[in-house]
Amino acid sequence: MAAGRQSPEPQIAEDERFDRAAHRLRVIAWWIVLPLLAVGAFTNQVQEHAVPSTVLRAAIIYGFVLLVVRLAGKRTLAELSTFDLVVLLIMSEAIQPALVADDTRITSAMLLVGTFAAIDFVLAILKDKSPTASRALDDIPTVLVRDGKPNQEALTRERVDEDDIMEAARRDHGLERFDQVRFAILERTGGISIIPWPEVTPRAR
Repeated sequence: MAAGRQSPEPQIAEDERFDRAAHRLRVIAWWIVLPLLAVGAFTNQVQEHAVPSTVLRAAIIYGFVLLVVRLAGKRTLAELSTFDLVVLLIMSEAIQPALVADDTRITSAMLLVGTFAAIDFVLAILKDKSPTASRALDDIPTVLVRDGKPNQEALTRERVDEDDIMEAARRDHGLERFDQVRFAILERTGGISIIPWPEVTPRAR
């Protein structure tokens, strides 16, 4: 840098102030939205439906879909096969009548969206406060390969094979052989993280 020239000051403080203000605004908004959803659970109803409350229907469907996704396993979250995509499309069509219940009012749609967002918000807080809840809702990472040795039990349990591991190894590190992989970890999101041996580089053969 030339003498006498000064680099512009980073705008970190202003960004932090904005983040804090935005966070406070979100908290205030949720303190307003949650009571409104509670009121809507009793006032916005379809009397002819088995579950009249729009909010309660949304909560039941959310819980059911969450349970199905958890039972499907972590790997399903990362990659959707053609079959998985078809199943998701069928599920969305099957769920819609139960959610809407012939109620096309805009307030009902707002309550449905608000309920989904509120449940997600509450679960995020619960996971942050409770490690047990975090494990139950998001699972934990699974070691598929340790020190170059495949964990066959974990591979079978998580429905992952060596081809899946090598696909991640090639994509992330340019590895060509399985023996170049030291650790392979199935993350909670369903992706596979690869840690090669220290002496291995993408150019190593």
